[in-house]
Amino acid sequence: MTASPRILTDVRDAVGTVEISNPARRNALSVAMMTELTIALRALDNDPAVRVVVLRGAGEQVFVSGADISEFPDREDEAARQAADDAATTLFAQLSALSVPVIARIHGYCLGAGMALALGADLRCADTRSVLAIPAARLGVGYPLEQTAALVQTVGPAAASDLLFTGRRLPAEEAHAMGLVDRVVEPDELGKVVDELAVTIAANAPLSVRAAKASIRAVRGGNEADGAADETVRRLATEAIARCRTSQDLREGALAFLEKRPPEFVGR
Repeated sequence: MTASPRILTDVRDAVGTVEISNPARRNALSVAMMTELTIALRALDNDPAVRVVVLRGAGEQVFVSGADISEFPDREDEAARQAADDAATTLFAQLSALSVPVIARIHGYCLGAGMALALGADLRCADTRSVLAIPAARLGVGYPLEQTAALVQTVGPAAASDLLFTGRRLPAEEAHAMGLVDRVVEPDELGKVVDELAVTIAANAPLSVRAAKASIRAVRGGNEADGAADETVRRLATEAIARCRTSQDLREGALAFLEKRPPEFVGR
C-alpha cells in the first residue's frame, strides 16, 4: 500500500481501493485531501490494471464525516473560499467522470461531503451501524447543485427535500428503504460483501462493464443540464458499446461459453 499524507491507494487483483484517512478529524475532508483524492481517483481510472474502485474511510467507525469544518473560518477570505470550492468541484467532477465502477464501502458516519462521495459511487454498501445525513442546513451551507441532482436522481425529490430541509440523520435500514444505499449488512460482513462484489465485477469483461456504466450515465442525462453535454454523454456511450462488438473479449466470452469454462478477459 502506498500512501500520500492522508489518502491511501492500493491495487490488488484488478480492484483499486482508496482509503480516506484523517482520524483526528473523523475522516473529514480538508481542501488538501480533496486535491489528493482527485489525483488518486484519476490515477486509478488511468491504470489499465484497475477494473473497479472501492472507496472507504480509515478505521471502522467513520466513512467520511464531511468537509473539515475547522477550515471554515479561513473561507471568510475570498481566495481561500474559492480554492475550497474549486477543490470540491474538481473532486466530484473527477468522481463523476470515472469510467470504471465505484463501490462506496460505508461504515459508521457518512455525512455531508461523505454523502456526496457516496452519491458519486455506482453502488453503496453499508453496515448496520451506519448513519447517513446531509447537515448543510444546520451549518448554513448551500449544498452543491450537482450533488443535489445526484441525490434527487437517487431517492426522488420528496426524500431529497426531507434530507436537505431537515438535515436529519438516517440509520442504515431507513437509508436502504429510501434507496440511498443498496445493501446493508452486519459490520463483520461488510468487508467480505464488498470484496465479493468487487471481485465479481472485476472478473467480467472490462469493456462491457465500462459500456454499461457509460450507458447508465447517458440514460440519467449525464451530469449537466446542457443538452449538448447530454448529447456528448450519449455519443460516448454509443462508442463504448461499439468497441465491445469488435473486441477480443467478445470472442473470448463466446469461446469460453462453448467450452464451458470461465472466460479470461483482457480488456480489449
